[in-house]
Amino acid sequence: MLTVKLASLLGQPVVSEFLRGIVLRGRYANAYLFHGPHGVGKTTAALAFARAALCERVHGAAPVDSAPSLFGEAPLAFAGAAGDDVCGECRGCRMSSTLQHPDLRFLFPLSGEEKTLETTVIETLQSMREDPLYVFQYEKAASIRISQTRELLAELGYRPHTASRRVVVVRDCDRMREDQFSALLKSVEEPGASTIWVLTTARLSRVPVTIRSRCQRVRFAPLPETLVRETLESQAGVDEKDARMLAALSGGSLGRALSMREAEPSMKDQRDAALALLAPALKGDPGALWAGVQKATGFGKAGREKLRLALEFHQLWLRDLLRTRYGAGSELLVNRDQVARLKELSARVDAVEIRRRLLVLEEALRSIDGNVSADLTLFSTLSRVGGERLGESAWPAHATARWDV
Repeated sequence: MLTVKLASLLGQPVVSEFLRGIVLRGRYANAYLFHGPHGVGKTTAALAFARAALCERVHGAAPVDSAPSLFGEAPLAFAGAAGDDVCGECRGCRMSSTLQHPDLRFLFPLSGEEKTLETTVIETLQSMREDPLYVFQYEKAASIRISQTRELLAELGYRPHTASRRVVVVRDCDRMREDQFSALLKSVEEPGASTIWVLTTARLSRVPVTIRSRCQRVRFAPLPETLVRETLESQAGVDEKDARMLAALSGGSLGRALSMREAEPSMKDQRDAALALLAPALKGDPGALWAGVQKATGFGKAGREKLRLALEFHQLWLRDLLRTRYGAGSELLVNRDQVARLKELSARVDAVEIRRRLLVLEEALRSIDGNVSADLTLFSTLSRVGGERLGESAWPAHATARWDV
């Protein structure tokens, strides 16, 4: 994460070209807002962009002390050289690659008591230095604290320490309070020539319009599934079978795939447990289904991520079923260890029924972000997946009867 260059951003060629063009011209906007799905490289790109802006070999980024000194020392030979990316060798690059550059400020959400925040920050930064595949994981209540923004605003009143500009990177800026956004608004709107803001978010709608309108927005796309799988195999040491499953479940998010790679129980065991819940639904046994759902969700205490994962296992199973029905090779299947069963089912379940089940699952996945009960949601969804078609028999008339095609 800390040594990746703009030219090497994973799966974001458009973003890479755009940011390198900015660095090459040396004409920076007041603020940038990097937005897109979680885990697709926004923070990595923000830090790479910051390092390029602070690199002493990039045009316009010469250190303030590059002129001849009063003691007869020659100026730095590489100051002001042209370039569109970080060099990785100069003094500024060496400091920023370890997040120790005095003109690079990196803010991220924190959880815990105020008295332990400094320790948490130090431990997090050290983990980022040691692990090139570090993934931010914090509790739901994590936020960017008032003390962090207050200290930052006080620092912005002074000139940069060693470089000609200062770069402020704020990860997950949507986790700031409204009064914090109000306090930062003036600095984001008119930071002066010496400050560049880079904000990132996976929840663009939660960033106030007053902030969004003052930033140049840079959109990040989900990563291709094949790219996530290859990265897991080559850089994270995940075997091919697990990498295939993780990449399919990631939804284009390398961060999510990395956070799931050491899950307990294993992905295969979780998949088998999720798919086993469908058996009583297909048999029309609601009592057995409810008992299984209660056990799987810890009597309704399972979090949104666990519920989402259970439903996504069923989505991948149906995707493989559809591919098998229309002659796709086993190399394209996620559940490659279940080829025989998939072939058997594909002969009995047609594409219309697969589509109906997928639409039920998609509706349930959309509802997860709301205030739902894990056990009731999973029970209702699997009952509808395995039960009769909507709008028929005991089902009441409903707008979703459009699925009956």
